[in-house]
Amino acid sequence: MEFKKSHALTFGMELELQIVNGSTGTLSPSSLEFWEIVKRRTDAERFSLEATLSTMELNTSVHTDADEMAAEAMALTQVLCDVAAPMNLMIRGGGTQLTQFWNERVLAPTDRAAELSRRFGYLPKRFSTYGMHVHIGAASADDAIHMGNGLQALVPLFIAMSAASPYLQLEDTGFCASRPLEPLIYPHGGPMPRFKNWTEFERYAQDIFSTQLATSLKDVYWDVRPKPEFGTIEVRVFDTPLSVAKAVGLAAFTRACAALILHGKLVLPTTPSPPTAERVSRFFACRDGLDAELFDPFTQQWKPARDWCASLIQSIEQSPVCEADVEHIRRLHTHIGNEQDATLMRNTWEETLNVDHQIQSKDDGLVNNSKALSQHLLAPMRG
Repeated sequence: MEFKKSHALTFGMELELQIVNGSTGTLSPSSLEFWEIVKRRTDAERFSLEATLSTMELNTSVHTDADEMAAEAMALTQVLCDVAAPMNLMIRGGGTQLTQFWNERVLAPTDRAAELSRRFGYLPKRFSTYGMHVHIGAASADDAIHMGNGLQALVPLFIAMSAASPYLQLEDTGFCASRPLEPLIYPHGGPMPRFKNWTEFERYAQDIFSTQLATSLKDVYWDVRPKPEFGTIEVRVFDTPLSVAKAVGLAAFTRACAALILHGKLVLPTTPSPPTAERVSRFFACRDGLDAELFDPFTQQWKPARDWCASLIQSIEQSPVCEADVEHIRRLHTHIGNEQDATLMRNTWEETLNVDHQIQSKDDGLVNNSKALSQHLLAPMRG
């Protein structure tokens, strides 16, 4: 398996965004109409369809600092919002949508979607949630694996920081981030195993491909996975944030953590963690978000998520990749210290059902809820 080398610590971001009906506040299977418009643009490669039709994905180009990424991501998102408005549609963030029923999702008319349905039945519709992926450039295949091991160890913290999927099927799930639970049901989903080097990873991948349930790494739904054709390591576990600004802050934080790992300033011990600690920590992150007590595999200690985040940011500030990134990371830290996206989503739903102390119908509440949340997409981070 050939790894296409790239410039170390460059980064890019993918955002899966919700398409919502402006009259009902429910998901709208309208991505083909979007695609007919954006495919004629000179930047059409920055947009793509997903397996189901209530999603539009945008993909930034490769960047070296967060200011550049923010400007591009904002512009691309604005394009989708401008396309949506005349169709009485809204574009919004969040890892799940309040009225998300798997049986109502419509698969895209593509060979890829048909193959996923053949292999996995209803699971692709159930997994039709909204995630953010961050790619970090690696100068060698072994560097990608080295960074991947460390980034996988940080996954519970990434989940807690981005938690934005508290609702499914008109019910509070009891989790701040229900979306990262979905890939665990797949035979090749969940945490990336820890590998010594690229050669060991290749042997493991060939074993996966022999099952015929996966024919490429695209079919492997790990939290973190190599992307050899891009020359990157990809972190896939984030919920799509409510705002593009927060997404950029999370991408900058991810790259800064990758730099600490690559430069030997964040090192995993040779002694393995307790058998269930990292898996339980991932669960706590999904359930409690930043209020969770998480297991830090680097120190092999349990600690509050906010303390772990703060200590990493302190290390990042001492050896930054780029000063522009640090400013975005600082704003992110202030923002998440004041309010998690999951909390904002819960509060917004309660407020839209109870306007001026008058209980609204669920139909009115859904519309007002989606309108309120969509307004965060292009806004600065609160706090």
